[in-house]
Amino acid sequence: MKSVLGPVIVALVAAISSVLCARLNIPVWTMFIGWIAFVAGGMSFKTAPPTFVCAVLGVLLGIGGAMIITNATDALGSDLALLAGVFLIVLAALLAQGLPFANLVVCYFIGMTTFFAAGLAPQLSTALLLSAGLLAGILSGVVAVAISSRIASPATERP
Repeated sequence: MKSVLGPVIVALVAAISSVLCARLNIPVWTMFIGWIAFVAGGMSFKTAPPTFVCAVLGVLLGIGGAMIITNATDALGSDLALLAGVFLIVLAALLAQGLPFANLVVCYFIGMTTFFAAGLAPQLSTALLLSAGLLAGILSGVVAVAISSRIASPATERP
């Protein structure tokens, strides 16, 4: 029978992270989205920084897209403004594949989704709030993986 210690640790880290986010007025759901980004980005300490960067850039792209849509609606109508805004942010995310450090396209989409799902105004405070939640989730993933792998490996294998 497999040990349940690993899942218990992951669940405990998630529970503690949710309380910390709630205490800091960070939407708890954004922590879970950050954890999803951590898994999608490679689930390691090494991939955590580019995962965070890409997710935050995705939030910023979402904010930029919302601003394009809002500002272009009068001139283009709502459908064309939406088309232009989405086209530009998706194109930017896809072109990011060529960046050496920030090329995790799925994390851009996770960030954009986080912004649009939040339903908040496209402003700096929104970017900071959502980025804090994403960071909390990514760091929670790092902590959970570190503790779980430490427990899973025998003491003789540890450096």
